[in-house]
Amino acid sequence: MDFMKILKSLEEFLFEVMMWLVFFPLTLWQVLVRPSAMMAYADDELDDNEQDQYTDRLSPPVFLALALALTHGLELVAGLPKETSRLLADDSNLLAYRLIIFSVFPLITTVRLMRMRKQALDRKILKAPFYSQCYVAAPFAAAVSSAPLAALALPLSELDKVLALIALLLVATTWYLVLQARWFARELGTSLLGGAGHAVAAFLEALLVTGLLSAIVTRL
Repeated sequence: MDFMKILKSLEEFLFEVMMWLVFFPLTLWQVLVRPSAMMAYADDELDDNEQDQYTDRLSPPVFLALALALTHGLELVAGLPKETSRLLADDSNLLAYRLIIFSVFPLITTVRLMRMRKQALDRKILKAPFYSQCYVAAPFAAAVSSAPLAALALPLSELDKVLALIALLLVATTWYLVLQARWFARELGTSLLGGAGHAVAAFLEALLVTGLLSAIVTRL
C-alpha cells in the first residue's frame, strides 16, 4: 500500500515537472508581451475553485520560483564562484534566500497599495495583488540575478563588463518600475506620474528591507 502511494506521488510529481517545461516558457512570453493582462489574469484566477486555478499558466509564486531556479542553474553551469557566506554556500539555501529576497518586492508593493487604499491588512485581500506582482517580479528577478553572468560572458574589458552590468540592471529596473507605475495608477485611479511616485517609493522600501535582510544573512 505504501509502495503504491509512493508510485502515485511520483506520477503526480513527474507530471507536474513536465507541465513546468510546457507552461514556463508560455507564461514567461505572456508576462513579457502582455504584463498588465497577466496581472489581471492572476487576480481573476483566484476567483475560481482551487482545482481550476492557473490551469493554462503557471501560478505566480511557482513562476517566480522557477525563474530563479533557472538562473541559478545557469550560474552552476557557468561555474561562478560560490557565495562567501557559509549559509549561502549551499545551493538550496541560496535559492531559498533569493526567493525570499525577490518576494519582498511584491509584498512591499502590495502593502503600499493597501495603505494607499486605507484598507486593513488581511491575508485574503493581500493575496490577489501579491500574486499579480509575482508575475512581473519573476522576469525582473531573473534579469537581475543573471545580469552578472551575462556581463561576464561578453567579450569586453573589465571596465566595459562593469558598464554592461550596470546597463542590464538599469534596463531591468526601468521595465519593472514602468509596469509598477501603470499598475499603481490603474489600481488607485491616479495619474501615471502619481503611480510612478508610488512605484519608486515601494521600490526603495523594498531595497531597504532586502538590504537589511542581506546584511543579516551574509553574517551567518
